[in-house]
Amino acid sequence: MNDLLSIIVPVYNNAKYLSQTLKSIQAQTYRTFELILVNDGSTDNSLEICRNAAGMDNRIIVIDKKNGGVSSARNRGLKIAKGKYISFVDGDDCIDSDMYRVMIDTLEAESADLVNCCVIKEENYKPISYKKEQSYVSTAPLNCLAKKGHFVDSSLNKVYTREIIGETCFDENISYSEDKLFVTEIFLKAKKVVFLDNIFYHYIQHKDSLSWQDNYDVWYGNFQVCKQIYTHIKSIESMDSEIKRGAFRGYVKSIIALLRYDIKNRDKDRYNSTLDAYKQDIDLFLQITPLPIAKRLEYKTYTISYFIASLVHYYFKRKK
Repeated sequence: MNDLLSIIVPVYNNAKYLSQTLKSIQAQTYRTFELILVNDGSTDNSLEICRNAAGMDNRIIVIDKKNGGVSSARNRGLKIAKGKYISFVDGDDCIDSDMYRVMIDTLEAESADLVNCCVIKEENYKPISYKKEQSYVSTAPLNCLAKKGHFVDSSLNKVYTREIIGETCFDENISYSEDKLFVTEIFLKAKKVVFLDNIFYHYIQHKDSLSWQDNYDVWYGNFQVCKQIYTHIKSIESMDSEIKRGAFRGYVKSIIALLRYDIKNRDKDRYNSTLDAYKQDIDLFLQITPLPIAKRLEYKTYTISYFIASLVHYYFKRKK
């Protein structure tokens, strides 16, 4: 079927939420899909839920593999996907019933490489009735990587053509912000992208999910990805200078986020190590980037010393 959609769902200990996720996918008004459930070594009864669902719906394919992380699970799904179109859903999120019908209609009407919808973060799934919203077509996708309000960094709120994904896969050596790297690689190849103002994807924020975590590994993972993106984009001689500047801004802000985390958690040694390694990049950022005075002063305090940064961003805030 040349209009087949492959929906890839990595599953890892999602037993509490998986049935609702599957129900929202099976309720799609776009019916021509295969649903690839990749059980990534779950230790609860997620696999049983997947197999039971497959027994009642022949569009569902179940893969059971050893735990290797969300990137390895998505890549496994990509290897067997047969669809002309590809989409990803996490095993504890939900999507509205008209999502794929509207997005694929838009993709085909615009002859685009991918279409992106909006996302809502909520603790409990509340379906949103469909009504036509505004759309924006871009023939310069890289200029849209920083587009506000559309969760561009996420791989989940999109429908891609199989052709634009090609051999691109998720980096299995990265544990956090892997979506951002994958999406950037796709946008580097894309010629046309459509952004819908419709909210179709519901990012359910369970308290045991990564979205609630605030730890160094998360922020360091984001830094690694931003640095990798900047290094790649900077190396492309033909790349537009504004896109290079945007990648540089994202990279430096990821460094500042590391410094901010270490101030918050009173880790002086790690703070100083990070500042020693990347102070020149922050200084260059402050020299060439237009910023409001308050924001410039905020960033500048991180480059002076651990003592000054602590005074401004820790002790003064505690007294308020």
